[in-house]
Amino acid sequence: MTAHNTLRLCHTGMDSRSLYAFELFLSRISPHACQISGEESADVAFIDLDNELGAYLLEGHRLLYPSRPLIVSARRPPMGNDPLTIEVVKPVGLSAFSAALEQVRRLLPGDATTAPAAPAEPARTATPPALDSRQPSADPISLLRQIEERLSTFYVGSMPDVDLDDLAARSAIYYTPEHFLQGVIARAIAHAREIQRPVRIDDPNGAALYLDPRSGIAYQARSANALRALAQLPTRGTVSLSRVESSDAPALESLAGRSLEALEWDVALWASRGRVPVGTHLDHPVRLLAWPNLTRLAVPPEAMRIAGLWSKGGISLRDTVRLLGVPQRYVFAFYSACLALGHVEQLSSPGAVAVARHNALAVGTVEAGAPPMRGLFKRILGKLLGARVGEAAAG
Repeated sequence: MTAHNTLRLCHTGMDSRSLYAFELFLSRISPHACQISGEESADVAFIDLDNELGAYLLEGHRLLYPSRPLIVSARRPPMGNDPLTIEVVKPVGLSAFSAALEQVRRLLPGDATTAPAAPAEPARTATPPALDSRQPSADPISLLRQIEERLSTFYVGSMPDVDLDDLAARSAIYYTPEHFLQGVIARAIAHAREIQRPVRIDDPNGAALYLDPRSGIAYQARSANALRALAQLPTRGTVSLSRVESSDAPALESLAGRSLEALEWDVALWASRGRVPVGTHLDHPVRLLAWPNLTRLAVPPEAMRIAGLWSKGGISLRDTVRLLGVPQRYVFAFYSACLALGHVEQLSSPGAVAVARHNALAVGTVEAGAPPMRGLFKRILGKLLGARVGEAAAG
């Protein structure tokens, strides 16, 4: 790797003020040393561990991008043994940060860096990664598959398939929603409905979310990166609930509202990371009670095909993975998100299980004959453009 290549660096957990100061700092190192980029296309991430959410941001980023180098700063760095984590002591000087960037270059493959990209604005809500326009001559099929992979990492993590017949290995596919922000939000909504007042969720830095079930609106006081970090890891008692008081009005005035349904969907995907809630049966048929509004919700990979399969009749999670030939995490994450919104249920009667096995055999014949490239294009276009419900069922 040559020194003139520009590293793509993403920040995690910075507000706009801190980001501006950080960009000024980077500009003093070298005109082309590194460039702020989006999280999905970055070569390296920078995390301030002294932020009270620093530990969550670090663990959450490592969960999503296990092979990406990280630069972390702290007054007292943890001196860990992770060879991909480069620690710099505060106050961070230009020479120390420049040396850290050179360490990153030695960790990356020779073609990992690229020409400078346009700066990425910090987002408040999670959105699917965009097509990389810096590769105009790349094969369209390859670009589509890049999008598929980025969507996979962003929404459903990177957990590999496990042997579902091995009891020990199968334990890795389960999680307990109540231990995550997903469970905290569910309890907060129930409490808000009971007291008929909006509620607030506080993290170690103060108010993180304001929830109003009466209007179906959530107000998010954290960046998408910070919220995702909180949602991916067990809360360990670090969040609390309280009623929204009149003193919260000034803070609420500066926040844009979003759909409470979309918030519940996102945090379920982030908590799941390709797993299913404890107690889920792999061989009991899944019945789709209602189509999730995928034109307004984050669309994880293969969502259209999975929902279409479940809408045709009860098919189990195990058979869904087999019939569609997709990674287990795609199916499990989508199931977990649908379950969080009450869009699916599992049928446990012996008759229902027998019917599901029959349906799986019948549907398998149809799926086997589907043209693979047509399916790929249709799924990608559905993700990018938002499929209509009537069309999605046919996918």
